Amino acid sequence: MLHRWSDLQPLAYLVAYPSLMAYQWFNGFHAVLFGIMLVLSVGLSVAQHHHTHLRIWKSKFMNRLTDWLFSIVQGVPSFVFFPSHIGNHHKHTHGPEDETRTYRFGGHHNHIIGYLLHPFQALTVLVPSLLRYIPRRAKKGDHWPWIELASIVLVSTTLALIDVRAWLLLVALPQAHGLHWLLASNYLQHAGARPGTGPEASDMAPNDASRNFTGLVNLVWLNIGYHNAHHLEPRTHWADMPAVHRREVENIPLWLVERSLILYFVRTLLFQSSRRQRNFME
Repeated sequence: MLHRWSDLQPLAYLVAYPSLMAYQWFNGFHAVLFGIMLVLSVGLSVAQHHHTHLRIWKSKFMNRLTDWLFSIVQGVPSFVFFPSHIGNHHKHTHGPEDETRTYRFGGHHNHIIGYLLHPFQALTVLVPSLLRYIPRRAKKGDHWPWIELASIVLVSTTLALIDVRAWLLLVALPQAHGLHWLLASNYLQHAGARPGTGPEASDMAPNDASRNFTGLVNLVWLNIGYHNAHHLEPRTHWADMPAVHRREVENIPLWLVERSLILYFVRTLLFQSSRRQRNFME
């Protein structure tokens, strides 16, 4: 029933993450297991994103079930990717009409303060967009967004009533970590890059609109680093993104191809943001 056997990896994350949570819920906090949960919380955000673009299963029922499980485990309803991500971000690719373009909030910057603020700034745009989207779906007879939201609230409330401290530590905190990376990844992938569409676009767009990370991050987080390839072919399976990247890499500016996410974060966001910003805009 799977489209690709490689999708066993995100499905394994979907099983392992709540299993680690449940183990610690009944046996006590374990630092190593909790650290693995934080890594998996990001991996699940990526998996949820990939599943939205290209469904894991051949069965509609199994795809809906997977949407529902992602929503409950992540605390983020799967439907949110449709209006804001597919319907807007991929359509405008960091251009002037992209609702979450990084330069919308305080100018064309690339620094640690911008990174830390971006998730909160993005929410001020995304939440109103989602509140408009849900009634539109309901008018068409599709109440699935309400089912996802109600399931999240019901499960979270039940766990909080059972043990609020365990819920905060083992459920809410890892979910918040996954949500942070879900939103902040937009900054890492696009901040400092030139707009991809519209009157501000450069001649090389969209190959200079996305930053790429080609290192080990892709093994754990399902090739999320090949972001230019993803924008070029959003419905290509995540396992094929490295091949698309290799095909297009000669057309991507060198300053938008990074080997290590950690080294980029330290070098650019912490120490060299102002100097690199001047280079980008020259």
